[in-house]
Amino acid sequence: MVSSSTQHSGSIGAVSQKGIPDEVDVAIVGSGGAGLMAALTAAKEGARVLVVESREIVGGATGISAGAAWIPNHGFSTKDLKVNDDLDQARRYIYGQGRDQILDHDLVEKFLETGPHVARFIEEHTPFGWIPTIWPDYRSDIDGASVGRALFPGPYSPEGLGENAKFVRPALTTGMAKNPLPFWLLGGIGTDDVWLAGPALIGALLEAGLRNGVDVRVEAPATRLVTDESGVRGIVVQADGVEHTVRATKGVVLASGGFESSTEITTTYLDAPFGVQVSPKGHDGIAVQLAQEVGADLTGMEDAWWMPGVQLPGEELEGRPLARVFLGERALPHSIMVNSKGERFANEALAYDQFGQIMREVDPETGTMPNAKAWLIFDQNYWTKFGIFGVTPGGEVPDYLHRAGTLSELASTIGVDETGLLRTVDRFNPEAARARDPQFHRGDTMFDRYFGAYYPRLGKNSPDARFPVATAKARMRIAAAIGPIVSKLAGRVAKKNDPERVRSLVVGPLAKIIRPVLKSPQSSVLGPVDTAPYYALEVEASALGTVGGPKTDALGRALDTDGKIIPGLYAAGNSGGAPTKGFYGGAGGTISLGLVFGYLAGKEAAGRQNDA
Repeated sequence: MVSSSTQHSGSIGAVSQKGIPDEVDVAIVGSGGAGLMAALTAAKEGARVLVVESREIVGGATGISAGAAWIPNHGFSTKDLKVNDDLDQARRYIYGQGRDQILDHDLVEKFLETGPHVARFIEEHTPFGWIPTIWPDYRSDIDGASVGRALFPGPYSPEGLGENAKFVRPALTTGMAKNPLPFWLLGGIGTDDVWLAGPALIGALLEAGLRNGVDVRVEAPATRLVTDESGVRGIVVQADGVEHTVRATKGVVLASGGFESSTEITTTYLDAPFGVQVSPKGHDGIAVQLAQEVGADLTGMEDAWWMPGVQLPGEELEGRPLARVFLGERALPHSIMVNSKGERFANEALAYDQFGQIMREVDPETGTMPNAKAWLIFDQNYWTKFGIFGVTPGGEVPDYLHRAGTLSELASTIGVDETGLLRTVDRFNPEAARARDPQFHRGDTMFDRYFGAYYPRLGKNSPDARFPVATAKARMRIAAAIGPIVSKLAGRVAKKNDPERVRSLVVGPLAKIIRPVLKSPQSSVLGPVDTAPYYALEVEASALGTVGGPKTDALGRALDTDGKIIPGLYAAGNSGGAPTKGFYGGAGGTISLGLVFGYLAGKEAAGRQNDA
């Protein structure tokens, strides 16, 4: 059930159309998951709230994501999931591998304690519900890891937004070749009746915010903070070349995302800009700038939510190239990844944050990043079994793939050292044929094997294994045929807004489908690269977002370089110096931090005593 306050409805639009208030209680910079969460929470506490967004559309990085949230001990459908979890187990996981000596325990404890409450707060106050599923943590084989902490967005009906739905991006797709979840069934679903993934979460938060009086102004970047002797008192916003000063009597929340788009800041703190971008425009580090200008301390500036990316020709978002995130394809057999020397440099099946970080490692001798550009090398076995990015297995080879009759010819085509590549494949193949990888231990962990080629029920007799091309085509036809029906049904379910009912129907069957995959063998991710022709796909290091920003306490209050609270300044999300620094717990690990600390910052700001 969605509850709304009795105050006036909010509005969304450009300043030229909707105007901008001279004074509010809480001003929020940024409209992603953290910003909209802070806005809704502050509004529910009775505050007058303004959100300013530099882009013409809301959602930030959350809006183009899967919208998942990693919430330990969430308590949803645990019987159906057959998963036991508690905070002690989550603590062992987060603090493991020496992180107990690095992380701020106050922030971690607040995240763990508040996460389940925030997940339910969202369901209570928005037309939205979570669907938990089986998904291994990204360090799946260390003490405290779980397979049931990921919450995915349920269906959301954009009907409640009305004409304001135009301010939310439609869902994007990666076309992942292999996924344990039956996402292929949604391939023909439209966006008129129902939204899924990141747009569902953003749409629900926006709708609830507007219903509770939040005003949102797009194309209105914040350019500086207003301060006096008592602290931060407001923001200056630029719109259509005109500056507008907005007084914020209780505080300003910085939630504008990271700085992955900034050449200057990424060079200063991360050694070099990113070759490709997997996040949308607007993440230029304004939060870092605003925070520094008022004396805030910075933290986590050398960390990022690392992600390999693949830029396909012509693919862009709002006028700028947007690369695809590179996920499960790396874990499939009959493939390796190599650098320009033709050498493997990591376990290809690692979680994307770990693999992406290795791609960004700097060679101390040369000062370069030898793995920042790499190549996925695979053979005809891979192509006929899996295809790539939604291309039918064995189908027409797209222009972005390089193909050659021999590995030597392929190496010459892509500019990779021929001797190095041949030596690498000669070393890899005999062991891979035995489902072993003594060099990098690919397939040793549950997470490695989660995206592998494993068919637990029928094994080699599975249609996917015996007839991959026909099976893929059949799925496409089925998805296209049932798409309109699924859209209508999902839209009706979303309008009813009964998350418990949805979970009772969906979680159990999904768990039965996925749980056997957890027993996938090492052979599911290993196979020799030995069948011509051979293929190569260019992959570059990138990041879903950066981590660094103003250091905060456990309530989201920004701290200065002496560790003292800066009155009236708060931060959350990728602009808030993430409490786990670069540790990515599992699917939705970044969004959950944004939601939890957005909630805490919004609540704390709204409750601050006005000493004006």
